Amino acid sequence: MPVKNYGIYLAYPPTVDLRTAGLGRHLAMLLKGSASLEGVRFTIVCPSWSREMLRVLFEAEQVPERQYEIASPKGQPYVLYCFELWRALCARARQKLSKRQRVTLKIQATIESLWLRLTARMVSIYGPLSLGVFLGEMLIIVPPLLLLGLIASPLIVFAIGIRVFKLGAGKILAPLTKRWSTLATRLTRILATPQKDGWVLRLYDEMQKAETQRMQQTIDSLENIKAWYSPTAFWPSFNNIKAPRLMCVPDVVLTEFPSGFATLGGDHFLNTFNAIKRSIQESDNFVTYSDSVKWQTLVDEYAVKASNVTVIKHAPSDLSLRVKINGFSDTEATTHHYCQSLLRVALQRSTNPHYTATFLNGSVRFLFYASQLRPNKNVMLLLRAYKHLLREHYLGHKLILTGNPHDFPEIGRFVVDHRLESDVIFLHGLSVSELAACYKLADLAVNPSLSEGGCPFTFSEALSVGTPVVMARIPVTEEVLSEPKLQEITLFDPYDWRSCAERIEWAILNRDTLLHTQLASYERLSERTWADVTKEYVAALDRISAESESRTE
Repeated sequence: MPVKNYGIYLAYPPTVDLRTAGLGRHLAMLLKGSASLEGVRFTIVCPSWSREMLRVLFEAEQVPERQYEIASPKGQPYVLYCFELWRALCARARQKLSKRQRVTLKIQATIESLWLRLTARMVSIYGPLSLGVFLGEMLIIVPPLLLLGLIASPLIVFAIGIRVFKLGAGKILAPLTKRWSTLATRLTRILATPQKDGWVLRLYDEMQKAETQRMQQTIDSLENIKAWYSPTAFWPSFNNIKAPRLMCVPDVVLTEFPSGFATLGGDHFLNTFNAIKRSIQESDNFVTYSDSVKWQTLVDEYAVKASNVTVIKHAPSDLSLRVKINGFSDTEATTHHYCQSLLRVALQRSTNPHYTATFLNGSVRFLFYASQLRPNKNVMLLLRAYKHLLREHYLGHKLILTGNPHDFPEIGRFVVDHRLESDVIFLHGLSVSELAACYKLADLAVNPSLSEGGCPFTFSEALSVGTPVVMARIPVTEEVLSEPKLQEITLFDPYDWRSCAERIEWAILNRDTLLHTQLASYERLSERTWADVTKEYVAALDRISAESESRTE
């Protein structure tokens, strides 16, 4: 049987990690679904900097290598090598610093312990016998104390010198020092997180433009591709391909939350919105995940012809195989123990490691929301609901989020302002197994998102490992979870934090009832597989390819 080759177009800028993005997981499952289809293979064309990241993603998601080929221009821009080298050095420096801090704290604790013991003995001297005992202990305690003092003395002298400099010459050089300090701070921030600085973003844009031109040369050399697919509408350059094209529009959240995204990125998000608008206007064939996005976004807002839009809904995402341990008499207990070990490892990388590094309670109870932190994800509503339950209803649960608070400063400020640093834990960069473990160990999964392209992965991911979930009542969710009883006990008003709090509290108190009802729905949804989804994508690609051929005849 002849092999039909289809192309996938990716043009993400540097630093984008698809392993933590829904689009990356969707792409991986789409390729996995093609494994059961005969004569189907995909060629992925991507920037040079995305090649290794895709390889790691597909390996983590267990995508068969025979199903795809990755083609990218050779050689990365030298400036990227510089950024990557600097970030690697910064990471090593932070590790070394933390080790020095641990040694310093150990020395300090030892000195304090010895000094406390010494003073305790001093105040208990009442006669010759107790004096002799004290002098004997002095011979044991004083030498290590002096040794530690010698070790610590250079640090003390250095600290005193710095203090004198600040009080004396520092005043004279203060303006110059401040200027250099500001410059060094910005330079360090830029090099550590270049994707967040304005001029670096512009540099990345120029890099991306140059790279898409090189990608186009690669595409032109591929003559056996029937049709091309782009998993998002970010890239107007996709429309430069002279072959049948199918563009996916999961959603256009920038139009729904313009002020929220503008606060985070300003001109950068405006440029992204303009790119999406241009991509849609210049395209002919579309696919999306829900009827809501098809009619309300593409047809109503962008005047796309309805017959040019195909709706292909997700299949459930099953995470159970990532954590299930077979071959033991008690599979559930073994799986639970394995998940606890994965969680402990993940906690070492939290944004509050001073608290979580020593967190040994493997049976901690928590709520879980897996998502990046963006305006449409509605995390602030969840935080307000959680704070209310924690402080007013004495909820005995932590809240674990997978986003990075540095990406959304308002969230970080809320946590600090309300003294939630030991209650809200951020675990970004989770592996798929760690993600599955968090779902498995959570008492409840929560998704307050105001806008999604399709029914959130949260529902199927949580239930696949036996954890119930509560979610925001939004159109794309109601499309899939259509049973009235299921909606009543699962969904809450995403614009009312009290509704969210009430639904969370009810779910915790009635966990078994909620789980029983949702598992029945999950089983019905599981009849649709990712092989079914991939088959529908292939059918759409075949259709636009046939239409293109008929027009050229």
